[in-house]
Amino acid sequence: MMRKNDSSGTTNKRFGVIRFTIYTFAVLLNGIVAICTLLGKAACFVNPLDHILPSYLGLAFPYLVIANLLFLLFWIIKRKYYVALPILTLLICYPETRRTFSIGHDVHAEGDTLSVMSYNVQMFEFFAPRKKNHILQLIEEVQPDILCIQEFGHSNLSDHLGEKDIQQSLYRLYPHHKFMGNDLSWNAEIGEAILSKHPIVRHGVINLEENTGTKIKGVLYADILFKGDTIRIINCHLESNRITENEKKTLQKIKAVSKEDANQVVNSVSNKMSVSYKNRAKQANIIHQQLIKECPLPIILCGDFNDVPVSYAYQTIRGDKLLDAFEESATGYGYTYNKQLFHFRIDQIMHSKEAKAIQFHVGDKDYSDHYPISCKIVF
Repeated sequence: MMRKNDSSGTTNKRFGVIRFTIYTFAVLLNGIVAICTLLGKAACFVNPLDHILPSYLGLAFPYLVIANLLFLLFWIIKRKYYVALPILTLLICYPETRRTFSIGHDVHAEGDTLSVMSYNVQMFEFFAPRKKNHILQLIEEVQPDILCIQEFGHSNLSDHLGEKDIQQSLYRLYPHHKFMGNDLSWNAEIGEAILSKHPIVRHGVINLEENTGTKIKGVLYADILFKGDTIRIINCHLESNRITENEKKTLQKIKAVSKEDANQVVNSVSNKMSVSYKNRAKQANIIHQQLIKECPLPIILCGDFNDVPVSYAYQTIRGDKLLDAFEESATGYGYTYNKQLFHFRIDQIMHSKEAKAIQFHVGDKDYSDHYPISCKIVF
């Protein structure tokens, strides 16, 4: 009998050691996840020109939230007081979680309403050969009151989508329109466009290239007349990470390539992202200072931020004057960039606090590398 007791005691001690090791490892891992999540939150307030790490963790924020939820479930099942760690982390990061995973609000509101769409059209399917263009068809079907397009472009080649094709399709729907473009070396012009069913009484471009040294030329804005009031429409396209298609493909199959090739691609992508984060910070500061901060008019801002909601660029542009239409009236994650491994919400519609957003929608047609986003703004 003594031998059985000794054997049972030894087994219990062994299981005790294993259990202690598992819990210790889980607590340490949970602690690391919590710290990374809090640093991700800090991406909203820490300028990447000063410290770059929070920006990378802000990009990973959705996955960090999910990891915290998994730890929360684990500690609840195990009935351990360590459950306080993910709970505290999620409470501290609730505002950022709320703007990343929206649960939606009222879908109805009374007042004067503008339907708004923002769409990075990727040069209308990369200047597809002249035919009935899918993106133009989609816009003709939706016909929002205000349409903000990024990468609005046309080819100068006779057998590709040209300026006349776009004019025939869009300008008859939108008699009021403004365009800001850059000539490209490959027989094309590309830029930003604001198209409106309501009169444009003033418009302009805020130069970004001269002030930041970036490759994005500027930000287009137009003041429209709506129901006797003037509303400022801002269309911005912030610096992209400029990751090539080959780099994206390599990242998708990173385990299948050599260690040398993998390191080379990772280093290249990391360097590009670091530069882009810093450029977007400069651009966001200019947009906020020159177009938003002192603007006396109600504002509707659309754009391809090339950055997630938990980022310095997003927080700087939004500031304390604008609200996020997605956060107000969408449900779910709502990613707008549709390439594999890069499912992030980087396209935004924002508006002044005197208005309300309803019926936010993310399209599902992958005619471009971005999905269109739309909503109704009620004043």
